[in-house]
Amino acid sequence: MTLTRMTQVGGKCWSHEDVGRMKSVLVADFSDLMNRNSDEGLHWTSTKTDLIELAHIVWETGELVDEYGRPLSFSDISARICCVLNLTPTPNPWTFYDRVLTRKNIKVRSVLERYLLLYKKGGILDPMRLDIKRQNV
Repeated sequence: MTLTRMTQVGGKCWSHEDVGRMKSVLVADFSDLMNRNSDEGLHWTSTKTDLIELAHIVWETGELVDEYGRPLSFSDISARICCVLNLTPTPNPWTFYDRVLTRKNIKVRSVLERYLLLYKKGGILDPMRLDIKRQNV
């Protein structure tokens, strides 16, 4: 008998491996994006709340570090990703994250759950890329 560890995200149980894989993809995406420049014309097409939620997920992993090997703060990750994606950085990303925690509409899923659905049901390996567009510069 094979046992699979399950993790609950939103109202659905996902395999621990699927959740870990999606978080690894998000960390890699953020790492790549944070080394880019706003002059490249990249723009975030989803909500700022979704982007801040993703930044929080990445921050929780502790995998993005500065030049001294210290984990980047949630505020640093949020500010940098907003600049690269040509959004006005929010002075307090925790305020936006509070919006994530207080979502009341049953039709609203967490961005992680939506990305897991796109990955598992739609076969989209890197769903965050769907929310980033390049404008002509």
